Amino acid sequence: QHSLARILSRSWRSSCTSLLTLFATPNPAFTVILVLLINGIAAGIGVILPQYTSLLLGWPFAVVNRALALKALISAASLFTLPTVRRLFLGPWFAESGGSIAIDLFITQISIIANTIGIVGLGFSAGVPFFILALCVYTSGTGLADSLIAYGTHTLPEGELVADFYVRTGLVGALAALIGGPMWSTALSFVLRSGRIPLGTPFWVCAGLFGLACAGVATLRRR
Repeated sequence: QHSLARILSRSWRSSCTSLLTLFATPNPAFTVILVLLINGIAAGIGVILPQYTSLLLGWPFAVVNRALALKALISAASLFTLPTVRRLFLGPWFAESGGSIAIDLFITQISIIANTIGIVGLGFSAGVPFFILALCVYTSGTGLADSLIAYGTHTLPEGELVADFYVRTGLVGALAALIGGPMWSTALSFVLRSGRIPLGTPFWVCAGLFGLACAGVATLRRR
């Protein structure tokens, strides 16, 4: 029993230390971790998407769930085609200008731009076709986090271990989930209670977060 208590105590202290030193790393790892946090918080807006869609389009939740299944389809299609696109097109294109690191950065940039444009479109009440189009554009940026983590892995500062970097990314993901879900739920609740603020306001605020992440990504360089 005492041995178990010591193990749990050491584990708790280790987790606290990792959390306190989450951003204690030089660039570009610091920027990668920060962008992952912002992106994770922004992506948490997915928790309000079903209710928002129902309110915006007047659909029952059964129809909303069928429509939002399109997200899974687009995500799967993007993940399946990305390796082929990377090998056949991006590989030769970046062969002499950064290689794999440049490809990861390029995919990150394109993905975050797609997320930003798509989330802005989702905030507008412009009919079903426009909503579906915006949803498709937003979901097409599904490769952002994986490409950014791959970039961070290849550009770790001297002395930074890959294992430590992955621990940081895991902690950032958990922290973003803790912040994002409640934050967007509260934002939508506030909009609904106000009766004056446009329904799409949380999505435009989310676009602002993606814009911050985009600015962070713009500071990263090929190596």
